[in-house]
Amino acid sequence: MFKNYLKIAWRSIVKHKGFSFLNAGGLALGIASCLLLILYVFYHLNYDWHFKNIENIYLVENNQPGDGKTYTFAATPGQAAAAIKAEIPDVVRSVRVISYTAEGLLTYKDNSFKKNGLFADNGFFDIFSYKFIKGSPATALKLPNSVVITQSLATTLFGKEDPINKIVKRNNQLPLTVTGVIEDLPANATFQFEFVLPWVMFEDANAWAKNSGWGSNYARTVVQLKSAEGLTRANNIMKDMVNRHNDGNKNVLFLYPFSRLHLYNKFEDGKNVGGMISQIQLFVVLAICILLIACVNFMNLSTARSEERAKEVGIRKAIGSGRGSLIGQFISESVILSFLSTVVAVIIVVLSLPYFNDLLGIKLALPYANASAWLFIVGIGVITGVIAGSYPAFYLSSFEPIKVLKGVFKGGSSAVPLRKILVVLQFGIAVFLITATIVIYRQIKHVQDISIGFEKNNLVEIPMEGDLQKNAQVFINDLKNSGAITNATTFSQSITESGNNTWGISWPGKRDDQKILFDVFLAGDDFTKTAGVQLIKGREFSKGNPLDTAQKTVMINESAAKLMNLKNPIGAIIKYGDNPLTVVGIYKDFVWGSPYEKTRPMITQYSGNYGVVIDLRLSQNRSITANIDAITKSLKSVNPFFPPTIKFVDGDFEKKFQNEKMLATLANLFGGLAIIISCLGLLGLAAYAAEQRVKEIGVRKVLGASVLNLTALLSKDFLLLVAFGIVLAIPFCLWLINQWLQNYENHITLSWWMLALSGIITVFIALATVSYQAIKAALANPVKSLRSE
Repeated sequence: MFKNYLKIAWRSIVKHKGFSFLNAGGLALGIASCLLLILYVFYHLNYDWHFKNIENIYLVENNQPGDGKTYTFAATPGQAAAAIKAEIPDVVRSVRVISYTAEGLLTYKDNSFKKNGLFADNGFFDIFSYKFIKGSPATALKLPNSVVITQSLATTLFGKEDPINKIVKRNNQLPLTVTGVIEDLPANATFQFEFVLPWVMFEDANAWAKNSGWGSNYARTVVQLKSAEGLTRANNIMKDMVNRHNDGNKNVLFLYPFSRLHLYNKFEDGKNVGGMISQIQLFVVLAICILLIACVNFMNLSTARSEERAKEVGIRKAIGSGRGSLIGQFISESVILSFLSTVVAVIIVVLSLPYFNDLLGIKLALPYANASAWLFIVGIGVITGVIAGSYPAFYLSSFEPIKVLKGVFKGGSSAVPLRKILVVLQFGIAVFLITATIVIYRQIKHVQDISIGFEKNNLVEIPMEGDLQKNAQVFINDLKNSGAITNATTFSQSITESGNNTWGISWPGKRDDQKILFDVFLAGDDFTKTAGVQLIKGREFSKGNPLDTAQKTVMINESAAKLMNLKNPIGAIIKYGDNPLTVVGIYKDFVWGSPYEKTRPMITQYSGNYGVVIDLRLSQNRSITANIDAITKSLKSVNPFFPPTIKFVDGDFEKKFQNEKMLATLANLFGGLAIIISCLGLLGLAAYAAEQRVKEIGVRKVLGASVLNLTALLSKDFLLLVAFGIVLAIPFCLWLINQWLQNYENHITLSWWMLALSGIITVFIALATVSYQAIKAALANPVKSLRSE
C-alpha cells in the first residue's frame, strides 16, 4: 500500500509541475533558512562544550558594591586562586589566567611572527582538556621558560621539524622551550590563543603583580570542583573570603559555571540577567517563523487547489477507500515533496555557507560525519512534510463523495477562513521582521551619531613594544619632521578599550558614604591635541614640568568635575589612595570602552614615554598612504626586530558595533527570505484565484471593464488580508522591540513612522506580487476564456 501511495504521490507532483515547484521552492527556502539559523544557534550553544568535565569548571566572578549598586566582573586578586584551593575542600584545582600583555613576537631562526598568547598557572591543561599532539598536559607549564603552542603555530614556526624542545625567542629577548603542541582551538571557545606561557613569566615581567594585595583585581581565576554538588558550599565559603584576608573589603567572590559564560554574561546589581541568550532565543523564534511561513504556503496552495482533487476523493471513497487511507496518501505526497525540498535545502546551505561565514565572520560547517545531525535534518524534512500536509490531508479527505460526484462541491468554502488566517499570519511576521531591521539599523546609527568626545578619524595607534619604548621620542620627532603627523602622545592603553579603574579617589567635601568608581587613563604630552579631546579648563601635561613627570598632577573629565562640585577645580588637591594630586586640567567627556554605557568620572595622570600605545594624529596635508609609508619606514628604523603594527582608531571603534551589525544583517537576510517565501505563496494563490475566475474576467472585459478595474478586483482581497496582518503585528512589534531596546542605556524610541514604513514596504511587495498575476489575467484574450460557453 505504501508503494502505491508513493506512486500516486509522485504522479500528482509531476502532473502539477508549477504548483509543485512553488510548494517545493517555498519549503526548500524555508528549510534552508531554518538549517542555517540552527547551525548558528548550535555554534553558540556549544561554546566551550568541547572540554571534558565542563560541568565542573567555574570562573570566579567578583561582586563589588559602590554607587548604590553592585558591579560584577571576572577580575580577582592574584592570591584568590591559592586561597580557594586551600580553603574549599570541594576544589580539585584552581589556576590563574591572564591574556593582556601576553601578545608577543615569537622568533625561530630568521622567522618572526606576532601572535596572541595567554599566561596560566601549571594545572591549566589539567582543567581544560585541550588535545595534546606532542608533550604532556601535566608537565607542559612546569618549567619557568616553557611554552605550549598550537598546531598551526608549530607549522608556521618550524614547518615539518619536530617542535618539542625547540628554542624560540619571545620579543627578541627571552628564550623559550617548546614543551607541548595542542590541536588548534575551535572558534567557539572563550579562551583564544596561539601559545601559553607559565604564570611566573607574567610576574617576572610585572613586578607589581608579585606584591599586589587583595584589593588589586587583575587575574582571571578558573576553578575545577569535584562535582557540581559542591557549588553551594564553595560559594558560602567564598562569600567573605576577601574580607577575611583584607579587613573592610566588601567584595564578594563567587563561582560561575564556565559553560554559561558565553550566553549568560550580563550582570546587573550582582545578579545574572541573561546576555547573548536573548539573541539566540530570537533566532530560534525566527527559524520557527520562517519554517512556519513555508508550511503555511503549502497549506494555502494545497487547500486552494482542493477542487481539482475533489473528484479523485469522491471516486476513491465511492469504491471503498477509507478516510485514513486518503489522509495517508495526501500526507505521503507532502512528505515526499518536503523530502525533495530538504535535499535542495541542504544543497543551498552547502553553497551558501562560505558566503554566510564571510558575512558574519564565523566558522559554521555542516557536520558531515555526524549521523545524528543527518537524522535531525531528515527529521526536520519529515516533520515539516507532516505539519504542512496535515490540514490539507484532513480537509480533502473530509469531502462527501455523493456531493462531489454531483458537482455540488464548489472549491472548499470551509477552507477559506483558514487560508485567510494563514496569509494574515505570514505577512504579520513579515511586518515584524521588516520593523526589526529598521529599528536595529536606526539604533546602530543613533549610537554612532552620539558625540564620542574625540576625533577618531586620521588617528592611528602603535603598540609600544621592543625598542620602541626607549626610542618613542626619537620616533615621534622623526615623524613630525617628515610632516607625516601633527601631534603624538602615549597612552596607558588604547583609547577605544576601557579597563583600568579604581574606587580610591577622594576630594574635598566627599561624603563618607560615597563610593564612586573612577576610570584611570594615563596619557603623555599633547594628549588632548592628539586625540582631539576638548580641553575645557587648565592645561595639558608636559615633560618639562617636574610635577607632571613625578605624577603629582592629574587631569579630570567633566563628569568627575561635576561630581566633585569643587568651587575652583583647577589647583584643587584630590587623593588617589593616599597620594595627593593637583588638578591641572579638565577635559570634555569621551567614550572609553562601550558607546552604549554612560561615561564614568575619569582621572588622567602623566605617562611620559612609558605607555602601552603611541597615538599619532596624521597630517591632512599629505595622503594617508604617504603618512603610513613614513610611519612604517620609521618603525623599521627604530624598532627593527618587530613587524610594523599600525591600527586605525576609527576601524577599531567600528568593531564595537559588530554584534548589532551582525544582528541587523541576520534580520535583514532572513527577513528578506521570509518575505520571498510569503510572496511565493501569495503568487500561487493569486494565480489560482485568477484561474478560477477566468470566465468572470472574460465576461467583464467584454462588458467594458478596464485592465485597471480587473487588476483592482483581483488584488483587493489579498491586500485586505495583508492590511490585517499589519494591524495585528503592530502590538507585537511594540512589545518585543521595546524589550530589546531596553538592553541599551542610550537607545532610540520606536516611532510610528517605522511601523508605517514597514507596513508600506509590505503592502508594496504584496501588491507587486499579486498585481503580476492580476494584470496577466486582465490582459488575456476574453475570446479564449469564453469559447467553451
